[in-house]
Formats: sequence, C-alpha cells, structure tokens
Amino acid sequence: MKSNHTFQRPARPAIPPPAEIAKDRLNPERATKIWNNEHALFYAQTITQSDYAAQLAPLVPPSAASVLDIGAGNGALVRHCLKPGATWIAVEPNWEMQNQLIAMKKDLVRNRVALRLMPCQWQSLPPYLNADVVYAFNLGATHAEALAFHDAMRPRARKLMCWVVPAQAGPSTFCLSGFLPAELHGADTRPAFEKTLAMLGAKSAPTRLQFADWTYRVAFASVAAAQAHFLDRLGLTPDTDRGREVSTFVATHCVPDVGGVIAQCAKRSAVMTWEMTKTLRM
Repeated sequence: MKSNHTFQRPARPAIPPPAEIAKDRLNPERATKIWNNEHALFYAQTITQSDYAAQLAPLVPPSAASVLDIGAGNGALVRHCLKPGATWIAVEPNWEMQNQLIAMKKDLVRNRVALRLMPCQWQSLPPYLNADVVYAFNLGATHAEALAFHDAMRPRARKLMCWVVPAQAGPSTFCLSGFLPAELHGADTRPAFEKTLAMLGAKSAPTRLQFADWTYRVAFASVAAAQAHFLDRLGLTPDTDRGREVSTFVATHCVPDVGGVIAQCAKRSAVMTWEMTKTLRM
C-alpha cells in the first residue's frame, strides 16, 4: 500500500561550498552543553575496543557519491561504509568529536573521501542541504523524537536513509549501562527501536529492518577507575547507599585483565533502511 505522506526534496545543490573547517567550529563551551566533552572522548576512545563496526558495517547500505551523516561522532561505523570518491558531510556539534574527525582528514584524502564538517545540530542545517544517502547512527533523536527527525531528514535523502537504533532489551542511557542490573541502572529496558517504530507508525516505517548483536567492551586501568566511571554516569557519590551498591557490583563483576580490568555488556542494534524508490511497507 502506498504512503500518503508527501515529501518535498530541496532543489538546491547537495554539497555546501568547501570552507576552512577551523573557522566554522563551535565554541567548546557551547559544544559541552550538547554532549559532555569528557563523555564524548571516552566514547571515541572505547568504541573501537568493541566489535560494533565489524558487526554493523555489513548491514549498512554502502555510501554513494554524497553522504549526509547526522551525529557523525568519530565515524566509528561510517568510515567502514564510505566508498572511494565519496563526499562525507559530517554533522557533529561536539568539540571533541570534531577533533576526531579533523584528525582523520589525511587518511580520508588517501582514500579519496572528501570530508565536509558541519559543526551544528541537525535542526540547524540549511534547508537546501541534501545527499544521496543520509545516515544517523546511535543518535538520540531516532528514538526520542523519531517522527520529527524522520520528516526532517527524509527529504534530504535522494536514494536512501539508514538509521542504527539500540535494540537490546535493556538500558540505552550510557554505553555500559547494561553492565549493571536493573535495580542499579534504574533505566527503561524497553528496546529503543520499538519506541522508534511506534512513533513512526506505518506510514513512515522503514522499508527494511535488520539486527546485529555485538559487545561493548571497555578496558579500565583499575577497579577504582571503573567504579568512578559508573558513579559519574549515574550522578552518584560513593558515600550514598546506591553509590556503595554500584561500587560493590562493579568491583565484583569486572574481569581482571593485563593492565587493569574489563567491563562489558551485550548490545543489539536495529538497522533501519528507507529506500526512496520503494513503497513504504504498511
């Protein structure tokens, strides 16, 4: 059955004019309000310890000539999906993640990939900006305001749009939250992708839905470092009852490893794809 949803695609050229990246970057203080810089750097340094990209990349449709990547982060997944000759329009408001992207430029040039950094949030993108492919990987908007985000991004995709959304039956508040039992993390354990599909409804549902299982794995220098991480993410202090419970759990469940300890948790991701030449499934 055909969708009654009509989308108007911007008519202006897809690629913004090249500019000196440093001149357009956000102020670090403003970027911190969007995503804590310390948290962003932790993610950038630890996501590569997992098999996230290895498990997800085979399911993500490869890029075309131009890619609009919303919430690009450090490109942990998308850089495995970029074809030689592609233009990667990376929308990333966080200062630390922008640093990660800028550091990749030389490697990208060797692979004939042109990076265009857009240091803003998706709501601030110019109305004419579009691309062959739109990616949104692990972006809060895909399960917090899915329909509004879909309606804003779909007209920008000429060929397809692909989202990666948390799908584990567990928390999706911070990366290692699933390491803790429910009584300690205290978060909603409904799979985020179910919320996404409910918000989208039949008219805006993806044309393809696939799943991948992977493991988020972090090596900490010590038990104390691991405890500090969890207390920080939960906003707890070690002198509270819950803080002590979390610290005890972390100390007894981290796995000893050379040079420290390992904390890990099982993850599942839903890969949602919209193909613009196909009718939406009802």
